[in-house]
Amino acid sequence: MTPGALFLQTASALARQIWDHRVYARDGSVTWFRPASEARKELLSKVRMDPFLYDGSAGIALFLAAIAHMAPDGENRLRSLQALAPLRRLLAELVAQPDRAARITGFGIGGLVGLGSLIYSFVRIGELLGEPDLLREAHALTALMPPERIDRDEVLDVLSGSAGAILALLALDRVLPEAGTDGRTPLAIAGACARHLIARRLPDTGGAYAWRTLAGMPPLAGFSHGASGILYALTRLYQRTGDPQLLAAARGALEFERGLYSPEHRSWWDMRSADGPCCATNWCVGAAGIALARLGTLSTALECEVLREDLLHSLQAISGSWLAPVDYVCCGNMGRAEVLHHAFLSLGEVELRGNAESLAAQVVQRAGSGAGFRWRRKMEEGLFDPSFFTGAAGLGYALLRLSCAERLPCILLLE
Repeated sequence: MTPGALFLQTASALARQIWDHRVYARDGSVTWFRPASEARKELLSKVRMDPFLYDGSAGIALFLAAIAHMAPDGENRLRSLQALAPLRRLLAELVAQPDRAARITGFGIGGLVGLGSLIYSFVRIGELLGEPDLLREAHALTALMPPERIDRDEVLDVLSGSAGAILALLALDRVLPEAGTDGRTPLAIAGACARHLIARRLPDTGGAYAWRTLAGMPPLAGFSHGASGILYALTRLYQRTGDPQLLAAARGALEFERGLYSPEHRSWWDMRSADGPCCATNWCVGAAGIALARLGTLSTALECEVLREDLLHSLQAISGSWLAPVDYVCCGNMGRAEVLHHAFLSLGEVELRGNAESLAAQVVQRAGSGAGFRWRRKMEEGLFDPSFFTGAAGLGYALLRLSCAERLPCILLLE
């Protein structure tokens, strides 16, 4: 069996397994439970899924839509729409009742957790399934992102803050750039998010700009919480608008992140460690996410010698690292495989494709040996995580991208 056929077969099996783990709410709608996250200090062993892309129902619906797009048999198309149905009803009610929506203060704007993640998911699923209603519903959701909600953003990063909202709004701008009912276009709202980001950066330290995104932590490197994701979002918006402030802030973020590079370890410091900084290779805060951001800003006004050096160092770091204890895309093996594959698509270097396929094959073979895929560092019997960034949906999506000649969008880049 060729690697592509193995990856497609495994992705299809994961889609069936995810569907088999569904449960039904009282109203008959489909939902899921996922294992509790140690990082979030959740008290229960299992928690009901939230609606978002990172580890919620939108992420599952997106993976099922991708499977349906690759093998249009109708079954996974229907399942994707079923997974999304209760969320679509709830959001339609909120759009119709803006006063009620305004009172939901915990509803952030991030690109993976928050309103931005729903806009992005609706756009991508709408395109994959050929459902224009989803694109229009994504556009209607911009009404739930008024200036006051943007001003309340304290997180700022791609995961839960303004940087992620910018990327989601740019995806919407590409398909429906017109103004909404409040007179604002997706591009105008993205500009407001960028101004909020620039206003919240820490004081200039010799041309380096940084953002404090996690409470109690210093500014970080990496894509989900750190400077890489922010500089990528600002550069993407600069490419669309030409606003020089965006490019200047992106260059400052690049300079800051360069200061966290360790030549000795050939990687970047993860400043979250309580025992002192260590180097990571994962997508969220490590070299894989840094590589992805650099790939996303090649052939832009940000490209420079420092950026190209960072790309080389980050690809070397993730190509030479060992098989990690976990397999999912956020902090695990398939995140690195996905980045290596995206680097091959961007640079055309065949060795990168070989590295990506080799790493993914090791993950699949280890799972097939009886251990199963590893969703947590401390595995329990019967443990299954259906979500995108920490579970089966994202792992399956990465395998789909490796298996197909046509290019599915890179979700880790919010492409």
